[in-house]
Amino acid sequence: MERIRSLSRRRIIACLLAMMLFALPACKSGDSDGNGDTAASNAAVSAESSGAAEPITLKVQVSSTGKDFENTDVYNEIKRITGVTMDMETYDEQKFKVQLAGGDLPDIIQVPNKNIKELIEGNNIIPLDELVKTNGPNIMKPVYEKSLAYIRKFWSDNTNKLYMIPVQIGSSSFGFEQQIGFNVRWDYYKELGYPKITSMDDMINVLAEMVERHGTTSDGKKVYGVSMWNDWGSGGTWGLRSMGLITGNGLFNVNTGQLANEYTEPDKSGIWDTAYFMFKAQQRGILDPDAFTAKYNDIVAKGSEGTLLSSIATWPFYAANAELLGEGPDKGFVTIPLEWGFTNIGGTTIAGWNDRAWAISSNCKDPQRAMDLINFLVSEEGSRLIESGIEGTHWDKASGKPTMKMDTVKLAAAGGDSWKKTGIGQMANQQGFSDYTRLSDGGVVNLFNTPEVFATKVNSLNQDYDAYYGVTYPAEAYKKYADEGKVKTLDQVPQDVMNAMPPQPDDIKRIVAKVEELLVKGMPNVVLGSKTDEEYKQNQQALIRKLVEAGAETYFAWFKQAFEETKAKLVGQE
Repeated sequence: MERIRSLSRRRIIACLLAMMLFALPACKSGDSDGNGDTAASNAAVSAESSGAAEPITLKVQVSSTGKDFENTDVYNEIKRITGVTMDMETYDEQKFKVQLAGGDLPDIIQVPNKNIKELIEGNNIIPLDELVKTNGPNIMKPVYEKSLAYIRKFWSDNTNKLYMIPVQIGSSSFGFEQQIGFNVRWDYYKELGYPKITSMDDMINVLAEMVERHGTTSDGKKVYGVSMWNDWGSGGTWGLRSMGLITGNGLFNVNTGQLANEYTEPDKSGIWDTAYFMFKAQQRGILDPDAFTAKYNDIVAKGSEGTLLSSIATWPFYAANAELLGEGPDKGFVTIPLEWGFTNIGGTTIAGWNDRAWAISSNCKDPQRAMDLINFLVSEEGSRLIESGIEGTHWDKASGKPTMKMDTVKLAAAGGDSWKKTGIGQMANQQGFSDYTRLSDGGVVNLFNTPEVFATKVNSLNQDYDAYYGVTYPAEAYKKYADEGKVKTLDQVPQDVMNAMPPQPDDIKRIVAKVEELLVKGMPNVVLGSKTDEEYKQNQQALIRKLVEAGAETYFAWFKQAFEETKAKLVGQE
């Protein structure tokens, strides 16, 4: 389903940055406790606060959500309940810089954490302490108490005022399938006899054998085992860190529970795990020649034309899977559950997602109505509406239990314009509670995440996979290993500590920019310019020396001190 794919991609980007670069939204295994809020009371409050008010249009800048969300069913329901028409624009970093410099921010924004200091010092956003008392009854409920205290302490530029309202607080758990990980052709893996994979070397061996058996496509194109996309993250470095999402190595290393210098400590670094993985692929002749230049859409195309046999996630292979399933019941890409390392799920946070907290700009023409809108979006009712649609239309209560209608499930599975028109899941970056937060009516926020819906989604590929692993839905295979403690999850990542870290001072920003530039330019030489293991180690050390000269150790010393100081301040906050 498109809404699940898009949310998962955004979540993974953030979670990788959380481990490696320190910018994370949050997730947690299991459901959170109910918060005593009811959809009925939310509706009553919404009606009371906005029902008699004149309609108003506010400019709303949002992260990830597109303008095509406007005029969907969910959008129109938000407008009906709040009386606010959202004139939406998607956050663009360069445009935001211009708006900020010119004092021309929209009425409502979602705050990039790196800009908190200048937004507050420049009086670009307003304090919300009084507004939440008059226009934020849902925000004033006990469930948000710790979150607001956190924001006042860590996201206020030391003013101890409330400038932001959090989104996506609460817990996360495994969905239908675990999309991040070692993704390969299931039919080819099955053909090899389901080889056990205990290391990156084993992953390379599996892919090399697959390429040996299936080295060309039906139209004669050469097939490769490994590639990478280079257009995500700051400076395009998401791909260079991506293997850490399998190994668990990174700036915060879940394997040791300690910080590690990802630039200079190869044995504890997602960056150097990625380099090693690609070097070994190059040695075996299965590395895509475009590995250091390809963009995400190029990887999608390679998957669709059959010239690539693996990825760090299932996302690039959705179109390919739709075609492959028509060729055979067990054909398609899946995530192979590994009994080691890390999988990016779980975790909890009182801070909510980084770079997403709501704020009202000093330009806002009606702060009270802006708060009315935010109050609804972060409520139980608003969160359920965003993720599950309209009660009575898309979901209903069966014997008092909130349940997704099967027509809605089928619509989501079919995708296309009819599904997009619902707007369900398209505003997930703006809801108050996470998908797995259990609400006062007994149901979770996202009613797609239930065993009943999972059962409807199983196709022949899933059935073959589930039968082999002895599970009832694909993600359960990884979940078993996580429950057994064999695989680390975001439960081991101190997300609230990292989210509370102070912004990088200018000298540290310059160091990081230089180090990242050297990394992007130098990594191809380490991978492609090394023929032997010895040459690889020599080239690796040569690049590490350059990174050290550029200040990598200075940056890590700053980060470590800031982390420890923040951790000490957070004691008693959670």
